[in-house]
Amino acid sequence: MANDRLSQEQQKAVESKEPKLTVVAAAGAGKTRVLVERYLRHVTVDGISPDHLLTITFTRKAAAELRERIVNALRSLGREADAQVAETGPVQTIHSFCERLLRENSVEAGLDAEFEILAESQSARMLQEAIQEALSESLEEFPNAESFISTMAGQRQFNDRRSDYGRLESAIKTVLGTFRDGGVERSRLEQVYGSVESLSTLWRSVVTGLVGEDLGSPIDLSADPLDLEVIKASYKECGKRVPNWLRSKATPETERVAMLWTCGVVQIASIAWQRLEWKMSDQQAFDFSGLEARAVRLLRENPRVRARVRDQYRVVMVDEAQDVNPVQYALLEAIGAEREFMVGDAQQSIYGFRHADVELFRDRTRAGSQKLSRNYRSVPGILAFIDLVFGELWPDTYNPMVSKPMILDLDSDDSSDYAQVELWEYPAVSHPTTARYVSELVREGTRREDIAILVRRAADAASIVEELRKLEIPARVIGGSERFYTRMEIRDLANAMTAAADPYNDFALVSCLRSPVVGLSLDAIVSLAKDRPVIETLVEFVPGIEDDAIRLARFRAWFDPLRTHADRLSAWEVLGQILARSPYMENIARRRSRDQILANVRKLLSLATVETELGPLQFAERIRSIQELRHREGDAPPLGEPPDVVSVMTIHKSKGLEFDTVVIPSTSVALSQRARDIVSDIRHEVVATKYAGAESLMHALLTERQKRKSEQEELRIFYVAMTRAKKRLCVGLYPSGNVDNFSKRLRKIVGDPPHPTLTIRRAGA
Repeated sequence: MANDRLSQEQQKAVESKEPKLTVVAAAGAGKTRVLVERYLRHVTVDGISPDHLLTITFTRKAAAELRERIVNALRSLGREADAQVAETGPVQTIHSFCERLLRENSVEAGLDAEFEILAESQSARMLQEAIQEALSESLEEFPNAESFISTMAGQRQFNDRRSDYGRLESAIKTVLGTFRDGGVERSRLEQVYGSVESLSTLWRSVVTGLVGEDLGSPIDLSADPLDLEVIKASYKECGKRVPNWLRSKATPETERVAMLWTCGVVQIASIAWQRLEWKMSDQQAFDFSGLEARAVRLLRENPRVRARVRDQYRVVMVDEAQDVNPVQYALLEAIGAEREFMVGDAQQSIYGFRHADVELFRDRTRAGSQKLSRNYRSVPGILAFIDLVFGELWPDTYNPMVSKPMILDLDSDDSSDYAQVELWEYPAVSHPTTARYVSELVREGTRREDIAILVRRAADAASIVEELRKLEIPARVIGGSERFYTRMEIRDLANAMTAAADPYNDFALVSCLRSPVVGLSLDAIVSLAKDRPVIETLVEFVPGIEDDAIRLARFRAWFDPLRTHADRLSAWEVLGQILARSPYMENIARRRSRDQILANVRKLLSLATVETELGPLQFAERIRSIQELRHREGDAPPLGEPPDVVSVMTIHKSKGLEFDTVVIPSTSVALSQRARDIVSDIRHEVVATKYAGAESLMHALLTERQKRKSEQEELRIFYVAMTRAKKRLCVGLYPSGNVDNFSKRLRKIVGDPPHPTLTIRRAGA
């Protein structure tokens, strides 16, 4: 092994004989190299075959890249046999491991060995169906749930666009996301949330424990209900500031009502959960949460399988360990390998929305860890600036990447320490301003392909790309904008399929006629829509514009034969005929965004061919239901895209990547979320609601904890973004206002206005 290439920190991690080792690796610290070298050491020094080395990564792409590096390294060492084993060995995502485990032990797991993995859109639909059934079925056994539904009917909140039903669905999904994805058994919900009395016991226990932790000593909160004044007095006696959550207007009556509604929503969620499990078992098709839960259950409850797995995997290595969720940690614990090697960085934990629990990783580091502190990716000025910013933001926990921290001296004229960092001034959120700043970089000689614009929200990515293209700067969204099912081209084709199978659907037919599938003028559409049904009006309709007459004649030539039997064809056949016989493709080819549109059309046709049993009406309805679910599906990558383009992506998509020049314009996003109807905490298996003005201490406490948690994750998101930069870092600055955001925090550190020794780029400068 070429260990002479490793730093002392890296070599120490590779050669450690600790059976359970956790490595805290800073951004750009070479953790992948350490993982590869550790893997090689297990093979070459410890004599462990690659098929006994379970290596877990966070994404399939990361698994493929890690596998390739391992195989190439083994071959360079002349270990061809080991390389062949490693090429098909267990270097995989945790979901791939669960799937493999369950297929290999399908009899013991009670599954069909040919079970299916649900796509995200499929699992979202199945969950929707389960919730609808739970809300519609008889709830006589659950009076709290029935009372909750009846009370919620007609309740609306100011500035909340969701329907009553939408609020109910959102609450149920929150509960399922907390408990099902967090590894809690459904029976636990029924036990604790079955009555106000049992829930009261849990709430009292959780508040007592959390307040005791905060004060550093246990307190007595045996009174029922929770006594607000007793808790306030406890803080004052300890000389600590009374926290904001104790300003709650909760009373014994509102506490009891809040418990009643909480029991109600959890009971409905429990019914939906049961329905969901039935559906998955009946269809032998499971989502990732279902796979994880079944894998954990199999290992815990079947000693023979557990022993076989432990014999098979002598070493478990985990990359990005800070992003592992509670169920996945339970799975690793159930495997019980004799040696574990985890690499991660709490400062880069940004997947809380996937239920990753950074505290689980921190718990492991408190028990002992090694550090990879040096960043080999970024130039010194960028590292110094990041250390400056986050050293101020996280004074007690930040792990600096530069051994000698630099201090920003606002009285000095020397700005060379941070020469590779630019601060971009924005008067307000403005995508055109971002595009103009980027165009300045390009004019100054920065290659477009070296620039990555990292945004906080996916919607911003598409808008920035459009603004760049207006300035004739080619750009692309990396990883998709997650708006595929809401794209106009998808909606147009869904309407065309609907019209072909059901010509009397006036809305679908008129939409089809106006869309590029036909292309009638607005005048013609208005004239047609006066009389219903439109399909019968078309028989004698004579457009007033010659071009409309030509388009309508062409439409009738292919549409009339198709509509006679479209309802008996599969969706992909109908879609194929529409694309082949209508002028849709040639109309789209004239548009500026044609490459992306055509790529999305190809993707839609591919999706239709996967589910051949769906007819055009079913497929179109599925598209509409997915739109309502706001399912995340990325655009298809365009073919023949030029390589010299600016990349635009969300910060989450940039995780694990690096770029010469990084632009971060989205620093005006609020760090904390607004208060929600329902909040939860998986660590304490607790959920609390606030409906119909029913305030409770538990909801106030969890809301404040969630605010702090989301605030810290937002800061970590910007840490990840800034550490992607290799040679130049450009960060947006906005006027300070009432919203607490990253820009406001940054201004406090660099000065407001920023000191002139710093590199500032201003609009029009």
